[in-house]
Amino acid sequence: MAFISKKEYREEVLTKRSEVAIAVRNQWDEIIFNKLINSDYYKNSSVIFTFVSFKDEVDSHKFIEHALRDGKKICVPKVPSKKEGMKVYFINNFEDLKKGYFDILEPVEGCIEASPEEIDFILMPGVAFDKQGNRIGYGAGFYDRFLSQLKNQVPKIALAYDFQLYEKVPADEFDVRIDGIITEKDFITF
Repeated sequence: MAFISKKEYREEVLTKRSEVAIAVRNQWDEIIFNKLINSDYYKNSSVIFTFVSFKDEVDSHKFIEHALRDGKKICVPKVPSKKEGMKVYFINNFEDLKKGYFDILEPVEGCIEASPEEIDFILMPGVAFDKQGNRIGYGAGFYDRFLSQLKNQVPKIALAYDFQLYEKVPADEFDVRIDGIITEKDFITF
């Protein structure tokens, strides 16, 4: 089924995602986690910018803990205000996080801001994706604005469940494309 607007895709996917049984989601998360840590993207990176999952998104918490133990530098987003947009800060552990914008875990005061030039791998959240690398986020545009500031070509890989992947989703000129997506069924690069 093809929708017309991003809003329709968001409604469909967020409803579907909320209906997935926790046990099933845990199985899918484990498959996605293993594909991610065994990927060359992960193995060849040293500074990873990742989202901190919340609610029923693909779990990134286990990945963050694994990567920190593995000696990777991890930075995560913080939204000081809608006007300022998204900033990125290094964390050393989950004690460096507290609930912030939309109740999403964010870096606490005192965490060091990461410069976009340091980042060599990005893990993206999102609501819906297509096989051309288009992404529908939650509608605030924080990732698109942040990613448009990046000078170098950093691989951007989304983590999602297979039902979040469509043949084609609507995209605007300002939308930043992803380079690949890992689901419980596939690891697709564009």
